[in-house]
Amino acid sequence: MKQYDESFGVIPLSRARGEWEVFLIQHKHVRYWGFPKGHAETNETHEMAARRELKEETNLDIIRFLQPEPLMEQYQFVIDGRRVFKQVCYFIAEVSGNVVLQQQEVSDGIWLSLPQALRQLTHPEGKSMLRQVEKILLCLES
Repeated sequence: MKQYDESFGVIPLSRARGEWEVFLIQHKHVRYWGFPKGHAETNETHEMAARRELKEETNLDIIRFLQPEPLMEQYQFVIDGRRVFKQVCYFIAEVSGNVVLQQQEVSDGIWLSLPQALRQLTHPEGKSMLRQVEKILLCLES
């Protein structure tokens, strides 16, 4: 039996000493490093869900979106004998604020340079997302 799942998140970026940094979280129950994300609530747009999940999981606020359309990540996994097809829409955003992690869902969080984050991210899909972000940032700065 197939199941479909959709989540919305933010790839949170900030400028530090002239370089871009990204904030990664370690998801508590499955212990992998990735970006803040979660499911939409009733009547939420994709952007609203991503913004709310970022705030809930990290306490960070979006200053501005760096491009209007989100990046799409797709993968599948098996849980309880069911194959789940997952799609995640990630908005790329410059963020600010003091990090306060949501203890129920997040076990750790860290600001890293983009090269450091590429090494820290657990899954190849996350690494691929960050490589796309690097290209977008290069285009924005040229």
